[in-house]
Amino acid sequence: MDSRNVLLVVLEEVPEDEIRKAIAEHGGDDVSVHVVAPATNISRFQWLTGEEDEARAEAEELADRTAHAVEADAEFEVGERDPVLAVQDALALFPADEILVAGTADEKTEAALRDLGLPISRVGPGGAVGGEEATGAEAVARDVAEGKSEGTPFVVVGSVALILFAVIALISLIAFLVFWLA
Repeated sequence: MDSRNVLLVVLEEVPEDEIRKAIAEHGGDDVSVHVVAPATNISRFQWLTGEEDEARAEAEELADRTAHAVEADAEFEVGERDPVLAVQDALALFPADEILVAGTADEKTEAALRDLGLPISRVGPGGAVGGEEATGAEAVARDVAEGKSEGTPFVVVGSVALILFAVIALISLIAFLVFWLA
């Protein structure tokens, strides 16, 4: 039997026994595994300011734990913030026969991964991360807070401008009262 190359994309922590079982089912006895953990916890604000070290360290720790859980020849790396880019970068160096996704991905990410032309399987939970999917204003607020919204920089700049305006107005009011009462 030929050696099988499996690319394991770790989006969130999955129990070690589930990973071992999936690798055994998809790779057989002779399997090489390349684990990539996208640094998905980097907000756009962190990315813009270069404060992504903590998120990359978390992703590296997750990739290392996952690689050690695999009972096969396994390498690991931290990928780009975007899971699809992380997979494309990994595929440039590792000729995978199949992609295993550990954790959950949104529909857009899964569609983009399917477009790569390799078989894709899921390891771990199949539902939304953290339970129910947020909708409406809650989803918008979450995306802005996590830096996943295109409007995040405008919200940050607008908030700072509003605070500065309030401080200037307060100082002006105090100065007016001091001169008026003097």
